[in-house]
Amino acid sequence: PANQKITFSIKDAKNIEIKNGISFELEGQKFELNLSGEFNIYNALAAISVAKAYGIDFETCKKALEKVKAIAGRMEVISESPIKVIVDYAHTPEQLEAVYKTFKDENLICVLGSCGGERDKWKRPVLGEIAKKYCKEIIITNEDPYDENPMEIINQVAKGPEGYPGPKAKKILDRKEAIKTAVKSAKPGDVVIITGKGSEPWMCLENGRKIPWDDRQIARDALTEKSLTRHI
Repeated sequence: PANQKITFSIKDAKNIEIKNGISFELEGQKFELNLSGEFNIYNALAAISVAKAYGIDFETCKKALEKVKAIAGRMEVISESPIKVIVDYAHTPEQLEAVYKTFKDENLICVLGSCGGERDKWKRPVLGEIAKKYCKEIIITNEDPYDENPMEIINQVAKGPEGYPGPKAKKILDRKEAIKTAVKSAKPGDVVIITGKGSEPWMCLENGRKIPWDDRQIARDALTEKSLTRHI
């Protein structure tokens, strides 16, 4: 067993605010972070607890945490206005719901990566059901199918535990086209959330084949294309 056990709880944090960033107080010290989402409060508390065990004072923790502007592919903000575009690695039910809950009061257009092939098949319909709960529009697309048929994976996500309401979900096999479609359909004030790959630089296909990939750059290109189209 470990000689020292370090514990922390979100109940230790006071005056929590979650808006464009997050803020909270811990033992009288206020922390204001540029990161979004309640789960990042847990992450901050974990870091502070470890630092405290090593004798690092709260003021140093505050300065270090507040220097973090973004984490690549983790609730990464690609655009703030007129539409918000977020790219996140979320690929488990818990992660996906945590991302969606951050924007639960917004109109969400969700590009749902449809789970990597040859693994965790149980979660596919669960992810579809979570998207149904939070998203105004849903686009289910390809994501690292490996040697599985990618369209079969997409159909399993779309089904949901109780049967998916078909008209709410679009199925677009081409992930680049799925991202472009989401951005194109977004209106000012909408939030486009692209999940599944985050900052991963490859898409993994059949027979060990990989192709270069970047959800974030595709989203930026789609935003540029949308802006140019609007001004023509």
